[in-house]
Amino acid sequence: MPTPLTEEQAAALRDQFKRCDTQTVDAILKFRGTGDIALLPVIVRGVVRRYLPADKAGLLDAATEETNLADLHIESLTMLEIVLDIQDAVEVVIEDTELREIKTLADVRRFLEAKLAAKQQQQQ
Repeated sequence: MPTPLTEEQAAALRDQFKRCDTQTVDAILKFRGTGDIALLPVIVRGVVRRYLPADKAGLLDAATEETNLADLHIESLTMLEIVLDIQDAVEVVIEDTELREIKTLADVRRFLEAKLAAKQQQQQ
């Protein structure tokens, strides 16, 4: 069960995600305090945007949930950085073998929802 963040925790998250836009940081902070999975698309898109070159940002703006991540020109090293940030943002562990199943933005969302549901069940 999520617990409210202390000011120190919130400040650390703001610093860690300072290269993300304000909407993304706010979504991360709210998610960490509430566990509201409706915030996942904002978090995922915001973290992905952080790693896209400026000339590719329009691709993400036009992307649908079914857009293939490869169509966003995300290379494997960049994908690893994105995954590490998402892990930190929503406090889940994503194994390398699980990454092979993630092809679209919807896959990322569904995967995170399943991971978080399993984590919540373990905590009960």
